[in-house]
Amino acid sequence: MIQIYKADNTAYDKNGDMSLTPSSASVHVILNGSWEANIEHPADEDGRWRYIVEGAVVKMPSFNGEQLFRIKKKEKSDSGVTATMEPIFYDAKDDCWLTDIRPTEKDGQQALDIITAPNKKYTGRSNITVISTAYYEYMNLMEAINGNNDNSFINRWGGEILFDNFTVVIDEQIGGDYGVDLRYGKNLPVDGLTDEVDIRDVVTRIYPKAYNGYTMSDDGYVDSPLINHYPTVKCATMTFEDVKMRADAQEDDEENGIVVCDTQEELDVALTEKCQDQYNAGVDKPKVTISADMVLLKDTEQYVEYQMLEDVSLGDTIHCHNQHLDIITDARVIELEYNSILKKVDSVVLGDFQYNFFDDVTSMVNRVESAIRPDGSVIGQQVQGIIDGVRAQLKAQSSIAQKQKIRATIFEDLDPESPTYGAMCLGTMGFEIASKRTADGRDWDWRTFGTGAGFFADFIVAGTMLADRIKGGTLELGGKNNGDGVAKVLDGDGNEIVRLDNEGVYASGKYVCNSDAYGRSVEISEGEYKIISRSGKTVAKIFAVSDDIVRIEAGNNGDTFIRLMGNSKSIFIDAETFGVNGFPGKTGKVEFSDGTYLTLNGGVITGGNAQGGAF
Repeated sequence: MIQIYKADNTAYDKNGDMSLTPSSASVHVILNGSWEANIEHPADEDGRWRYIVEGAVVKMPSFNGEQLFRIKKKEKSDSGVTATMEPIFYDAKDDCWLTDIRPTEKDGQQALDIITAPNKKYTGRSNITVISTAYYEYMNLMEAINGNNDNSFINRWGGEILFDNFTVVIDEQIGGDYGVDLRYGKNLPVDGLTDEVDIRDVVTRIYPKAYNGYTMSDDGYVDSPLINHYPTVKCATMTFEDVKMRADAQEDDEENGIVVCDTQEELDVALTEKCQDQYNAGVDKPKVTISADMVLLKDTEQYVEYQMLEDVSLGDTIHCHNQHLDIITDARVIELEYNSILKKVDSVVLGDFQYNFFDDVTSMVNRVESAIRPDGSVIGQQVQGIIDGVRAQLKAQSSIAQKQKIRATIFEDLDPESPTYGAMCLGTMGFEIASKRTADGRDWDWRTFGTGAGFFADFIVAGTMLADRIKGGTLELGGKNNGDGVAKVLDGDGNEIVRLDNEGVYASGKYVCNSDAYGRSVEISEGEYKIISRSGKTVAKIFAVSDDIVRIEAGNNGDTFIRLMGNSKSIFIDAETFGVNGFPGKTGKVEFSDGTYLTLNGGVITGGNAQGGAF
């Protein structure tokens, strides 16, 4: 039965406000892609069609059980009404908002528990054991799960998505292998059936390389057991960085799964196994895409070969027998359309699954102008570019843009009042962009460039930047209107080693240098500290004698002296007063007006106060 609930009726465990008798009702899903449902209903005398309005919820059968779909768009005609719907979980685009959610060092289930917490209506299930970390700030739940950003759940933890009403299931792999075999390629294609076989990326002979370029003995290779199923040998070189000779290995490589070899024979064995793994993964098999329309196939002789596809589910594995090549390729159900009235699959697409992200779930609706201050500075992170050299290089390109369009072309709007005022030059050397003219008005003030050598700009706005290394002059973190900046250094396991923040430099469990050290104490760990002169000589040493005495040892030549400086006076303790050669046998005392004093005994300076305490 197909039922409909008014927008304000959330008692989905009970009967709806009206049962529907649609002429068609279907669910179309793509693995890790869009889910959509459609319904067509005649203008019946009972007025059931009048309940089909925007915001209402339809409960109807789907390939994964009875599911709820919210009507997003409706069209009415003389004959009836059609509606486009989304799974009820898609409501999370609107009412599950993540202001600052940071699952840190969590597995898949723990991460889903955290990111669905802002709205208890939604839950998640996952069998993913991968440990990862992600930051979600000012975005909706759907965007956090599989939006177009590096921190999305799918990008961080991986997995495949299945919606089950208010629950999202993200497992390592959905669907199953239930032994379904399919034979194709024997007969000519018929209406309702297409099969595409792509052998361009097939490899049947691998010339393997290990880390640092080591190869097998005698330029050896490893052949696929399917090498004779193709008209030609398909060769390729593959480098396996996780196979090393002992000379290249690090201490913990073997603990981290790196194969370390001591001899050429061991290397040959390891590389052979790596190649076999590639063949087991299907690198020697063609890519197959089979589309089957069960409705169109039903009256053909081939239907009996495909009838079992009416019962498959999203993500299921199908063993496809290519009768031309005599090769079995495992393809998966990556797309299907389910008939909710007949309760069976109407069409299915089998092939190689590709990761994708949800469309139209982004929460970013800001205008571009709102990210730039009137003075041209960027509100978010700012990266200072070096642009003078690139400006000179591209100057020639802009000057020839209109004359030689094969090499370069320029797009410009010269009206300062126009909303599209600005210019962009594209050519064989790169591109350049300007938003204003030079002071004399004779040319554009080019400020952003891209060439084969890189990208250059006054300001670069970015969310997450991945870089092997960053070189520059001044790196500013945070600042006015940007909040507090933080820089972290992590080890290979992701543990924090050093942090720079608004409190100072933090390492080894405490701040080792504070930004306002003159206003607070600065801790120095145990050890001997030397005072070095400009010539490189040690002129004094400072170290702790006990918990309440600090010892200062000066040099031992005749010119040695210690100068104690205060706000208004200075005191010399020198050889003339106390002797030479380390002040042997000499004792002296300097008293101050506040009762504190310094004593010198055998070259050792100690201090105290009138109450007898040492310092």
